[in-house]
Amino acid sequence: MASIDLTLQPAPAPDQLTAFLNSPAGNAAFTVTVPPDLARLHQLWLRRFMAHHDPAPPALPAAVLQNYGDQLGAAMTAWLQQSDWEPLRRLLAHLPAMPLRLRCQATPALIERLPWEVLELELERPIWRVADSGHFPSDAHARRGVRSPRLLLLVGREEGLDLEADIAELQRLDRQGRIALHTLRGSDSCLSRLRAALGDKRGWDVLVFLGHSAGDPQGGGRLQLGDGHWLGGSALAQEFQQAKGHGLSLVLLNSCSGLDLAHCCTAAGIPWALCFREAVPTTAASLAFSQLLGAMERGRSFPAALQHTRQALQESGPAGCHLLLSGMCAGGAPELHLPLSARRRFRLRLASSTRRQAIAAAALLAAAAAAELLPANPLSTYLLDRRLHVQRLWRGATGQPGPLRPSLPVLLLDERRVYKELQVEATPGRVSRAALAEVLRRTPPGAVPVVGLDVVLDEPAPHTTELAAVIHRQRRRQVLAGWLGAGAGARAAGVRSQPLEALRQAGLQARDLGVGTPAGRADRQPLPLQLLWEVNSRNFASAVSAAPQVRMPPEAVIDWSIEWTPLVRPIGVDELGELRAPALVVGTDGTIDRDQSDLFTAPAAIRPALAVWGGPSDVIPGALVQAVLAQSLALRHWLTPITLSGCTALAAGLGVLLAAALPERRHRGVALGAATLLTLPLSLQLATTRLVLVPIVLPLAALSATSLLRRH
Repeated sequence: MASIDLTLQPAPAPDQLTAFLNSPAGNAAFTVTVPPDLARLHQLWLRRFMAHHDPAPPALPAAVLQNYGDQLGAAMTAWLQQSDWEPLRRLLAHLPAMPLRLRCQATPALIERLPWEVLELELERPIWRVADSGHFPSDAHARRGVRSPRLLLLVGREEGLDLEADIAELQRLDRQGRIALHTLRGSDSCLSRLRAALGDKRGWDVLVFLGHSAGDPQGGGRLQLGDGHWLGGSALAQEFQQAKGHGLSLVLLNSCSGLDLAHCCTAAGIPWALCFREAVPTTAASLAFSQLLGAMERGRSFPAALQHTRQALQESGPAGCHLLLSGMCAGGAPELHLPLSARRRFRLRLASSTRRQAIAAAALLAAAAAAELLPANPLSTYLLDRRLHVQRLWRGATGQPGPLRPSLPVLLLDERRVYKELQVEATPGRVSRAALAEVLRRTPPGAVPVVGLDVVLDEPAPHTTELAAVIHRQRRRQVLAGWLGAGAGARAAGVRSQPLEALRQAGLQARDLGVGTPAGRADRQPLPLQLLWEVNSRNFASAVSAAPQVRMPPEAVIDWSIEWTPLVRPIGVDELGELRAPALVVGTDGTIDRDQSDLFTAPAAIRPALAVWGGPSDVIPGALVQAVLAQSLALRHWLTPITLSGCTALAAGLGVLLAAALPERRHRGVALGAATLLTLPLSLQLATTRLVLVPIVLPLAALSATSLLRRH
């Protein structure tokens, strides 16, 4: 903190002082002569001060005290106008408004007891005092920005004093969470408890003493403890040094004649101390205390708050007391701010966020970005599968099964049962076209205008002519087969495997059998959860959905959490003749094709329905997946995920803010628990009612990591 330092030392002549100047503009040394009447004027003013505040009548009028105070101030101003002080005046003119710090080294007692602060208006700058210190101020004060200020309140003997207002003010700040207050009062205000408190390794930011004190230059001042014993400041020198090492930055002596005690504190290296140099009324000490706390609560530094307090004492305090209030600092003391306001404390804590938080946020954000670039990675797929399963449980618990519409019938062909019911022979390794022709014969064209055959008919095979004849004869509005798109994962994937010419001439149309998800192994396809490619009018599912103009965008998530059994209805051969439906999907049980099974790993959310559909509990045939896609398109029902990177970044930022707002980790843990309890049902309900899929795991991990990795 830049300042002009004025050091006064005795000169060889008894009525002279040697002055040393140290400032950013340079150094200087000169000798000044002390006016002979300065000591007399100070004594006259001090006697009248005592007489005015003496409770025994008659009291000296305040106007008389004011007159003598003005005379003392005028004498000090005239002294600084003498030619001896010319180096100081030049420096003050060259460095306007820069604080002036005064150090008195072995000078006569009068020089230090003079009210140098009365020159603040004349010199147009704040003035405070510097004490000799053999100890540098501790760097532990830098920790203040990461927690509420810790205040140790020492209450002395209260006989004849009214300290309740000051104590209540500190207790109010403690209740509001602006400070952490520990009070030694009554029998607890004793030497053993005081020493134990000063040795607390958690450290104190401020030590406040309320009570009686007295001057004692040899013993470092004296104060009276709550148990009635008087204690010399020098007896606490070691404890003051320990407290300074743990962060003690300010001592407020709300008592009389505290100059020697302030010297003792700054000699131990405590950066700042506040005291009254002489005995003052309790009302003056209380007013100074409240004004100082209020100013620092508004964000002012200690020197600025000291100026404000002195002005408030001059305007509304007991007469003359403002001339006795002094601030003292150890050499090299940094500017002091106490974050008593919640807003300032939050800003300071936010600015001191840790590197560990940044690393955790960056790592989780990188994981989120990687998951978005590769959405089909195993971890993301697993988490999404679990999420949809929890979504299904939420729907069941809250009575929200999902949307309704007429069911889409699905006939699954298998060689052991359905082929026998159709009275056809199997074609080894391929779907029997005789079976397909028989299904079409038994299904009335007028009642079922659209039939989707979830098969690829691009190779010559027995009974092709028979199948073409049935298609041509029925002249059904639409009969569909499939071709393998790029994501099908089959041997011919990516090739437009159109049906044979004879079938196309008969009226068979072809659509892409892809379901928007990546290919898997030959025995089964991966979980059909999140799309990589859009599903549109080119796709098989769209053609049988009765909503061919609707598209399901890429990155959409199939909502397996709703009740699918009313929407997709597997039927038997015996139901074909009486079937009435806008469309019919005909597929296989997934095991007939010798090149690749048409089976998908079943999502956890749908597995309870697989037993109702008559299949195994861990796989789902491709025809049923096509039917689910078709109904999703018809209902315009799918989940739209919110950006994972954005949510993770937002959660990480909120975690940093939470760590800044709540210094105690246990409080952050409670807040995280509350956030989780709120986030889970809210996210599930948003997906249920608004079809918005809010990610949970990575954002909550980011919130937890960035908030809990900070220790203080």
